[in-house]
Amino acid sequence: MKKTKGTIRITLSLLLLALSTTAFAQPQLHDLDIRVELSKNGDARITETRQMTIDHNGTECYIGLNNMSPSTVKDLTVSDESRRQYENIGAWKVDRSRKEKAGRCGIVEKGEGYYELCWGIGDSGQRTYVTSYTITGLVRGYPDADALRHTFLDESVSPKPEHAKVTIVGADTTLVFTPDTCGIWGFRFIGDLRFENGTMVAETTEPMNSEAALYVMAKFPKGMMEPTIQTTDNTFEHKMQQALEGSDYEDAVIEKSSDDSNSLPVALGIMGGGLVGFGGLILYLFKGLPAYRRKKHEKWVQSLDYFKSIPLGGNLQQANDMLNAFNFGKARDYKRLLSATVLQLINEGAFSVQPVMTATGEMTKRFVVKEELPLEKDLPLLAFKMFDIFKNAAGENHVLDPKELERFMRDEYHRKQIRSFIDVLYTERKREYYKDRKDEMAEVYGFKRFLEDFTLMNERHLTETRLWRDYMVWATLYGNAEQVMKDMKAINPEFFKMDQVASQLSDNVLLPAVCASVFKGTDLMVDIIKENQRQAALSRSHSSSRSSGGGGRSSWHGGGGGFSGRGGGGGIR
Repeated sequence: MKKTKGTIRITLSLLLLALSTTAFAQPQLHDLDIRVELSKNGDARITETRQMTIDHNGTECYIGLNNMSPSTVKDLTVSDESRRQYENIGAWKVDRSRKEKAGRCGIVEKGEGYYELCWGIGDSGQRTYVTSYTITGLVRGYPDADALRHTFLDESVSPKPEHAKVTIVGADTTLVFTPDTCGIWGFRFIGDLRFENGTMVAETTEPMNSEAALYVMAKFPKGMMEPTIQTTDNTFEHKMQQALEGSDYEDAVIEKSSDDSNSLPVALGIMGGGLVGFGGLILYLFKGLPAYRRKKHEKWVQSLDYFKSIPLGGNLQQANDMLNAFNFGKARDYKRLLSATVLQLINEGAFSVQPVMTATGEMTKRFVVKEELPLEKDLPLLAFKMFDIFKNAAGENHVLDPKELERFMRDEYHRKQIRSFIDVLYTERKREYYKDRKDEMAEVYGFKRFLEDFTLMNERHLTETRLWRDYMVWATLYGNAEQVMKDMKAINPEFFKMDQVASQLSDNVLLPAVCASVFKGTDLMVDIIKENQRQAALSRSHSSSRSSGGGGRSSWHGGGGGFSGRGGGGGIR
């Protein structure tokens, strides 16, 4: 009997291990290399090489291409690591089995410029797929230039690559691309763009997260090509401005904020040097900002109904962009966004603040950073960046001391990571961007009104733990956290006694300690970026070259104006 019970226990353990391994196994895309060979008529032969880990999930890979009209997609070929050429069966049947799809490929034409290029994934394991296809008229002619504006990897693709590279080359020796004649811009990914031996290259420098994509725009001078698709009712200049709207393809200078204690000690300004600042001041004094515009906005806010749900799907950064856009002349505030993101991470269990004994035997409160972020959490990129900094600075014991964070920020070795964090943190939108987004504005400002008037509401029945924690996070973003927490304690004091996370979030002594290292680290980050900018200014005019398509880092935002390929999806299914 004992032997039988022992055997059962071993069997169950092995079964649980197998189930857990299966549950966490996922297909992975390690490397995506895309070669775009352009012909003089604007057609492109595209070859995509995928290095993947395939498991039991799914039956096929596919590349989705939407918004392609009037271009067409044709001549699909697929091979794998064995150099086996897959059979092109023409019209693809998505509902076939994995076995039936193995070694085969085909195209699904959904009409209205929507294509899906599909192939069977076959056996599990380490796989390499080489997919080639032709897009007619990828380069299109405009009155002022010829250009391609294409989404090589859509936001909805899954899995996303750990590394991706797009290389644009000419099909013959007459097509040589240099920064003197051509331009290249990239959007929705963190990476670099460059000219290399007559080609143009866009390459990621960090693994792509769930929000990332590969939008590439390239410009060619008139006469270099003879595109078969001509656009006469628009110009490339107009399309370029649409793509650049909301991006960071503009010179930016970081300056210290002179605002009150409720604004970020460090703010990213858009006025460069003394001359630009003086010019901006003159322009401001000349045009002014009529008081009625501010009053009109405030009157509109007061007319809103209360919005009681978390706005914008919980995206703190998008809300902060909106609040900054309607600050009417005040310095843009990122302190509240940083504070709210810290609290969001505490709320999600990424790290906590606990009493820790120091080397001198004193008990003090410190960050305790988790080993990894919970896999199921769909957090914004800024939160992931902040978590990585805290985790790396904390070291092996996972306890973060403010001095450790200072040393981490000062270390030359970490400059690339810090720069990446800054690039993601300092986003910006102009008021014009929200002209057709009144519903989103009503959410953000309606929720702000709701939190401001919390005690006036009959909300004593609201005891859902997660919702109240989210209220505290968003109150921090709005800058009225102290009052909202006071109102909450008046309504339900037991909530803060019973809920450990809520107690941490509402601790008036704890909150400054939680954020102090972040603010100080931000000061140091700004100093580093200023030094980077100074060094860049001593070399060639990097910023102006980048914005005019000369290469440099990509922009996480931007890419509007109807890129071909956008919205097609892709990945494994």
